[in-house]
Amino acid sequence: MRSSQRGISYWGILFGVSFFALVIKVAATVGPVYLDYITIDKMLQAKFRDTQIDKLEVPKFKAELAAQMERNGIRDRVIDDLMVVSRDGNKILIELDYEERKNLMANLDVVVHFKKSYSTEKPDGFTE
Repeated sequence: MRSSQRGISYWGILFGVSFFALVIKVAATVGPVYLDYITIDKMLQAKFRDTQIDKLEVPKFKAELAAQMERNGIRDRVIDDLMVVSRDGNKILIELDYEERKNLMANLDVVVHFKKSYSTEKPDGFTE
């Protein structure tokens, strides 16, 4: 009696390698975009923790943020393309809203959209 051989076939190996290569390609394409967003988000959160932010004018705020982005290695982004910075009375409002398009392969692109709002307005009941 002959026993049948069991195990993964050539096509199974080829499919597995192709799948993992695709996952690595997507991660390598989208990963840096997310890392830049996380860096920008942490910079803005740190700026809003600063007690002197209410006294800053919008152009000075943008200049400081641009310098900080340069120090953190985010050189291919312009603040005016990423966010809208405005002042409403005694508070600064920031609307971070941008999307990034990266080519994945051939004519297939990946689009990542980021949107978040920041404000120096204190929540109700918050006292310093």
